[in-house]
Amino acid sequence: MSRVLITGANGFIGANIVRAALEKGYEVNAFVRKTSDLQALEGLPIQYAYGDLRDIDSLSKAMNDCEYIIHAGAIYLFLPMWFWADPEKIQAMYDVNVRATDRMFNEAKEKGIKKVVFTSSESAMGMPEDGSIGDGSLFASKKEMPGHYKRSKYLGELVALKWNKKGLPTCSILPTVPIGPYDIKPTPTGRIIMDFMNGKMPGFVDTSMNVVSVKDVAMAHVLAIENGKPGARYIGGNKNMAFRDFLRLIADVAGKKAPIFSFPKILAKTFAFFDELISCNIKHKDPKTPLESVAAAKYRVFDPSKSWSELKMPKTNLRIAIREQIDWFFENGYIKSK
Repeated sequence: MSRVLITGANGFIGANIVRAALEKGYEVNAFVRKTSDLQALEGLPIQYAYGDLRDIDSLSKAMNDCEYIIHAGAIYLFLPMWFWADPEKIQAMYDVNVRATDRMFNEAKEKGIKKVVFTSSESAMGMPEDGSIGDGSLFASKKEMPGHYKRSKYLGELVALKWNKKGLPTCSILPTVPIGPYDIKPTPTGRIIMDFMNGKMPGFVDTSMNVVSVKDVAMAHVLAIENGKPGARYIGGNKNMAFRDFLRLIADVAGKKAPIFSFPKILAKTFAFFDELISCNIKHKDPKTPLESVAAAKYRVFDPSKSWSELKMPKTNLRIAIREQIDWFFENGYIKSK
């Protein structure tokens, strides 16, 4: 039985990858920090490997007896877009998401790892200038990546491609907007569902996106071990839809009314700017509406057909994924009712 090392195993996508790997018959080394919240992994038949992505010795030890690696670990931090951003947090993000990734791939090649599957991001994809659907063939330009997290994931994917050229087989999965269970943080999209269910969403910014079940994204990672072509990029996505239609779908699943008021983007940016300014400098906590998320609200739609044909990635009905996330939020106290 093959063993796979999964970094970021306790995260939203990572915890679902662990379950997908077990479902496919892999033994799992879950790479986590000793201080990590392991709630999403409770009760699973896995082996824990404790360490830090910046500590190559702990990573090297975790690779022992593993044939494959799924590198889903990364630092995702809220970082203000303006002059009050913490330079130490910025440094940490690039240290982990880029430099530590480079060292890990080097060690993987030295140890003879058969393949590394890298978790990238849809934000690393460029959109065609003619407004057509993105297919993963283009890399994002700097103006398409307004925040440091997006840029660090883009640079991390370049690292993966570099090592593929050096003889370590790698491929990348680029999740779009995943929804589903084990969203502990929660993610920005999870917060949308949570706020909607708690009656805290009076309106929305008009945009479009690609939404997918996190379970499908997770399975795409595992299927890429056998089916992913070295050097290839695979979009972990499903359905393109307007944000207003996504909210209507959540409302329909939950039996609630969807918000109908669309905020002009300039109004949303103004609110986000002052929310960020007050939250970061006076309240010393993350803002409810990060400016980065508003700045990134664009029409980003994608064609995941390559993932369906080459990886055989499943296509779960989004109603099921929404219901799973709502149920998980309710069971874990994030929402008052479902």
